[in-house]
This record gives sequence, structure tokens and C-alpha cells, in this order.
Amino acid sequence: MIVSKPKPTALIALGVFILICFGVGGYALNNVLNNIDGWFGYTVAFIMLPLAFILLIRQLLSYKTVQVGDVLKVSYPFRFHKKEMRFKELISWKQTIIKTKNDPFKQLALTFENFTLKLSVQENTNYERIYKFLKKRAGKKEIS
Repeated sequence: MIVSKPKPTALIALGVFILICFGVGGYALNNVLNNIDGWFGYTVAFIMLPLAFILLIRQLLSYKTVQVGDVLKVSYPFRFHKKEMRFKELISWKQTIIKTKNDPFKQLALTFENFTLKLSVQENTNYERIYKFLKKRAGKKEIS
């Protein structure tokens, strides 16, 4: 069974950015509440705090663990939601490769009847193993 989770480096990078946004927004809001800053403090606080909050919620809700074996299991622990799909239900899958300056960006999109699963090489572990598994197990359903 192949297990794919978000890479710790991606989680740490986004987490640090969210903490910086909360810190800057909180500092600006503190200055506004103490009448230290003028319009600039309002602007920074009302941009950074909602941005940090939205990114945090998005990250928590999109966190997923994928298990590939006889069935495909997708678990969203922060949503308390699990999905199980058989490979017979797979309609199609596609790998998208975009050349970038450093490394190519690769993304797998698996399409089921009511669900689309996307995995990228930069954000998920065991991407190559899942790709090889799909090539072997569902090669006929690949879209070029």
C-alpha cells in the first residue's frame, strides 16, 4: 500500500508564512488600538489578518492523506471525512508537467464520477510511486 501525505517542507513553509502574517497583522492591530499608527496600521491589519486566517483555514481543510492499494482511500482528518473508491470507478487520469526554472511542476489529476483528486510532486510524498502504480494498473485510462 502506498501512502501519500503532504510534504513536511511544504507545510512548514506555509505555516511560517501564516505565522508571519498573523504576527504583522497583530502588531499593526495593536498599534491601531493604542492610537500609534494612522491609516497605514488599519491597512496592514485589515489585509494581513484575514489573509492569514483564510490561508490557515484553507490549509487545514485541504490537508489530505491518500492510500493507494486495491482501493483508493482519501482521508481529510480536519474535515472528519473519508472517501473510498475502487479503480473500476476511475474515469480518467492525467499527468500535467509544466517546465519551470528549477524543477518541472508535475500534477496528477484522477477523475472519478463525483470526485477529482489532485496530487503534485512538490506537495505530496510518494508521487512517483503513485504515478508508476497508475501507469501499471490503469494505463488505458490515461489522457495524454
